[in-house]
Amino acid sequence: MSEKMNELFILTQKAQKMELINEEIALEIYIEIFENYTPKISKTYESAIRLLEKRQRFQEAMAICERAIELLKANEISGTIDRFETMKERLQKKIDEQNTVDVVEKKGFKFKKIHFVLVVMIFGIFYLILHFTTPYSNINVNLEGKESLDNGSKIFRESTEKPEEEFPVTENMIEIATKELLKNTDVKAAEIIPQDNTLGIALIIAPGTDKSRAEELAEIYVTALSGAASATYDELKAPSEDSLGELYDYYDLVISVGTTTKPEDMIAKGTLKKGASSIYWRND
Repeated sequence: MSEKMNELFILTQKAQKMELINEEIALEIYIEIFENYTPKISKTYESAIRLLEKRQRFQEAMAICERAIELLKANEISGTIDRFETMKERLQKKIDEQNTVDVVEKKGFKFKKIHFVLVVMIFGIFYLILHFTTPYSNINVNLEGKESLDNGSKIFRESTEKPEEEFPVTENMIEIATKELLKNTDVKAAEIIPQDNTLGIALIIAPGTDKSRAEELAEIYVTALSGAASATYDELKAPSEDSLGELYDYYDLVISVGTTTKPEDMIAKGTLKKGASSIYWRND
């Protein structure tokens, strides 16, 4: 097997496994495959088309479908032409439906009440991270006093800090993690704000949610971010049953969860020091 074919095989296997964990990441891998390789198995084309169609990215799905049909006619890939012709007809109908939408209305943006609420909420979360966390994390722009993140040495691994290595938390990773978290209907808004080697994490959740559920939702968010990072950086280990993921060997966390951004509405507050095995949750 040539080096290029080996690379294609590894990426395809990775995409197929990732479909069971996070479809957004899986789709990114499939797109990378089609940008750099010519898969020989029809299932790879079908999977990419299905994920794109599910996200109403019909033009991109159509391009892959037409590519598959051309290769099938040339006997260069496995599969049946009829199957892809049916997909093409379905995609064309959906493209035609999209094109009937008025261009101005389609591209325009009307500022509605809900958008105002979201803007206020995001600014509130930002305020929450920068100000409300200071009583227990003492974080500012320069992260002075970050040693206050040590909330009891028993929950930290001893002398396991790794050499400094750059694994930037990107907007794409944050978007993937946030989409995963928002599948939970009791989450109203969430934000991750990187500050040097610390991540500020804030969640706004439904009124009536108890502390245990608040902590669970925060851990879902933290795990989803670590999973997105491990899919981006091959060097990082993914989260597992006994680990939040290797991303947090390089970042401290400051976590705030509440029903609003007001201090009196906070339900859960936690921190995680680099290399710690678990989040430290405050009891007050």
